[in-house]
Amino acid sequence: CPRIGRIRKVRGDLLVGAGTVLSPVQVDRAVEAGAAFVVSPGLSPAVVRRCAELGVPAFPGAVTATEIQAALELGITTVKFFPAETSGGVAAITALAAPFPDVRFIPTGGIDLNNLADYLRQPAVLAVGGSWMVPRAAIRGRDEHLLRQRVAEAVQFVRAHTPAH
Repeated sequence: CPRIGRIRKVRGDLLVGAGTVLSPVQVDRAVEAGAAFVVSPGLSPAVVRRCAELGVPAFPGAVTATEIQAALELGITTVKFFPAETSGGVAAITALAAPFPDVRFIPTGGIDLNNLADYLRQPAVLAVGGSWMVPRAAIRGRDEHLLRQRVAEAVQFVRAHTPAH
């Protein structure tokens, strides 16, 4: 959470969220640090409820029809689809979107520039996450030049491969 606060302080124009949030206590810490949304690898009703209490959007992980139904029962219509590639990738999202036409997916896990365009073409995909854009070594080394370059490349790629839908 200290990073969230630093990013918000330096770049107040960015929408910053907290990832891999596993408990209500972590929700509190993330929101206190300035997180505008919370992402979880799985569906935790306690995390979703705490986010709702604080008025912060929650994007819990859901990769099965059962998990998606449980998310809908909690008022969630956008879920993190993680781990995307090992859970069936675009084909799985396409299959799940049929019985859940109002659900949007944020796939992460195993996505890079080699398969990103496939996800971007799927109408049920709201956004895509991937660590290819921000290598851990660049973050640890505070290599701002490389991070800016990778983010710019990713933005350019997304703009070039995102259909209007």
